[in-house]
Amino acid sequence: MEDIQCALIGYGGIAEFHAEAVKQIEGAALKTIVGRRGEPSRAFADKHNVENSTINLDDALSDDAIDAVIVTSPSALHFDQTSRALEAGKHVLVEIPIAMSHEGARNLAGLAQKVDRKVLVAHTRRFDDVGRFTKEFIQSEKAGDIYQHHAISCWHRHENIGWTGYNRSWTDDVLFHHGCHSVDFSLWTIDSDIRRASGELSPLHKLNKTSMDFSLLIRYANETIATVSLSYNAHQAFRANRYTCENGSIEVEGKQVKFNGDVVFETPDNPEGGVLVQNREFFDAIREDRQPSCNADDALRALRPLQQVYDQMVTAEGSEKYQRPWEQ
Repeated sequence: MEDIQCALIGYGGIAEFHAEAVKQIEGAALKTIVGRRGEPSRAFADKHNVENSTINLDDALSDDAIDAVIVTSPSALHFDQTSRALEAGKHVLVEIPIAMSHEGARNLAGLAQKVDRKVLVAHTRRFDDVGRFTKEFIQSEKAGDIYQHHAISCWHRHENIGWTGYNRSWTDDVLFHHGCHSVDFSLWTIDSDIRRASGELSPLHKLNKTSMDFSLLIRYANETIATVSLSYNAHQAFRANRYTCENGSIEVEGKQVKFNGDVVFETPDNPEGGVLVQNREFFDAIREDRQPSCNADDALRALRPLQQVYDQMVTAEGSEKYQRPWEQ
């Protein structure tokens, strides 16, 4: 079986997971690392035994031997790099968000269809053990109807430092980046169309010129209500996923899922990581010539209510209070 050759854009923390995953997937190989700076790009390539490194994306995209691109760069670059890769005839696995607006995501979904290339968007919670069990447990109807879903994720982000401890050269976004994690998981597990959505977004913060808090209220077509709340201002980090159901309560936290206080699932000692399962799905979809699970259209659904919150704020109070640095 001939390997599907890939270019990996980025050399940050999440790129490590993708590089390690590709090594474990039969029929896939990394051929080129593309980075912002030459020395760390070469160092990352050497660490993972990758033949080529470059700081010029066009060099990688012009290589006919490269079949696919994995995009792990800063969020604001995803739209441009994904569109360029698609136009060059490459399949694309892109980290979330696929774009920093609903319009951008819609354009990429249309482009993928036009050029007949596969796009998988890395909503990795769909692929890890806990996420998959939660979805299956809800589908089993053991919990009955879902009345409410509460998704909360709060931590302290007053310095521009990511989870690896690396001082970032770019500004993160609580709404379109981290928000689409929670919204996609809610959409996927509830499995219903959104009837309406409204929310609140804090104005640009003086520290990093982006919003630090947002809340979203969703009413699904099946009558489930979902509340999504995220913050970069919490001195003590906390996360929660709770489902209030006809027959009890589902709690999703860390490596466990509980129903009415009893553990109904716990991640095994040696699980396959969500990134590995996700990336395998990407390569399988290419070989089988089918749409991957969590394609561009799926990602578009998660961005729509987030865009609505942003647009509601701009309409109510003006763009000067909310306009992101990458929009200027």
